[in-house]
Amino acid sequence: MRAALALTLVATIGTGFAIGCEKEAPPAPPPAAPPPPAAPPPAAAAPTDAAVKPKMVAPTDGLSLADRIAKRQADEKKLAAELAGEEKKRLIAYDKPKLALHTQVFAAIKKVRDAYTKAKSKEDVEKIRAAQQKTIDATGKKMMTIDPKGGNSNVVTDYDVMLDALSNSYPDALAESFGGDKKPLEEVSAELDKRTKKVESWLADVKAAKK
Repeated sequence: MRAALALTLVATIGTGFAIGCEKEAPPAPPPAAPPPPAAPPPAAAAPTDAAVKPKMVAPTDGLSLADRIAKRQADEKKLAAELAGEEKKRLIAYDKPKLALHTQVFAAIKKVRDAYTKAKSKEDVEKIRAAQQKTIDATGKKMMTIDPKGGNSNVVTDYDVMLDALSNSYPDALAESFGGDKKPLEEVSAELDKRTKKVESWLADVKAAKK
């Protein structure tokens, strides 16, 4: 009886020991995943249009570089002359109907300038300036009726500059000349002479132009 009990106890202990051993054994690690495949090398970029150099095409006109430059300059000069001719026609067409006003304004400007030739001293200059101011103002108002908006008459700007000079810089320079300084008067006189020649030439062209 005791022997059978002892065998049973030994069997039970052995089974528990075996079960405990099985529980304490660590699980086997999972197999390692295979490494990912290597990325393929990037494909070579196709050449863009900007990377493609244009082919140089030889000129077929048979001209040298110097000849082509000269030809281009001649063409530009010809075009400029044609445009200048068209502009002159436009300006003449505008000034032609106003020729009488042009004549009156220009005559008044020359009369004022001539008046200063009588001056013999600084005092004379100031007297003439005061006496001519009304004429200058009236001439300026008449001048404005020729081209009120501007940009249509070829010589209204010249009238304006001349009237302003005869009212200010010209008598000032003339008075200085009596003190010995002739340079300012020479400069103002040269400017008035230049514009006078331009106006005379222009009015002659306007008068000769056909309607």
